[in-house]
Amino acid sequence: MAVGGRNASSRSARTAAPNPRAKDVDIAELGRRLLTRPRLNAWGAFLTAHKALETILGRELESACGLPLTWFDALAQLRMALERRLTMTQLATALLFSPSGLTRLIDRMEEAGLVERVARPGDRRSLHIALTAAGERKFRQALPIHLDHVKRHFAAYINDDEAAAVESALIRMATAGRRETVSGVSRP
Repeated sequence: MAVGGRNASSRSARTAAPNPRAKDVDIAELGRRLLTRPRLNAWGAFLTAHKALETILGRELESACGLPLTWFDALAQLRMALERRLTMTQLATALLFSPSGLTRLIDRMEEAGLVERVARPGDRRSLHIALTAAGERKFRQALPIHLDHVKRHFAAYINDDEAAAVESALIRMATAGRRETVSGVSRP
C-alpha cells in the first residue's frame, strides 16, 4: 500500500507541478499573436546587435583614447549644436538621459575639463553646457577612431541597398522614443 500510495502521490505531484515547458509554449504563442515572426526576429536581432555594438564600441573607444562612449556622444551633441552649447534639457533629450543621470555625467565631464556650465544669455537662472577647447580637442581625437570602429563593426555588415530601409525604421523608432521620453506617455 505504501508503494501504491507513493505512486498515487507521485502522479498527483506530477499533475500539480507546473510544466516550465508549457509556460514557454504559452509565451511563444503570445509573442506570435502580438508580433509577426519577422518582426519578432528583427526585435531579437536588434537587441543583440545593439548590446554587442554598444559594448564593443565603448570598450574600443575608451581603450584607444580614454573617452567613454557616453562622453563621446555628449561631446558630439555639443559639437553639432549652435555655438557648441545646449541647455541641460536639450542635452538630456538628445542623449535620452534622465536629468539626474545627465547631471552626474556633466559633473564628471566638467571635472575632466571637457565641458563647462555657462550662464544662459539673458537668463542667469538657467545654464548652458558648453564644449571647452579641451573638449573640442578630445572630440577631434576620438572622432576618426570612433568612425573607424563604426565602419568595422556596423557598416561592414550592411550594404547600401539595405541602409536606407534600416535608417528609415530606426529614425521612426528614435523619433517616437524621444517623444515618449520627453512626454512620459507611450503611444503606438
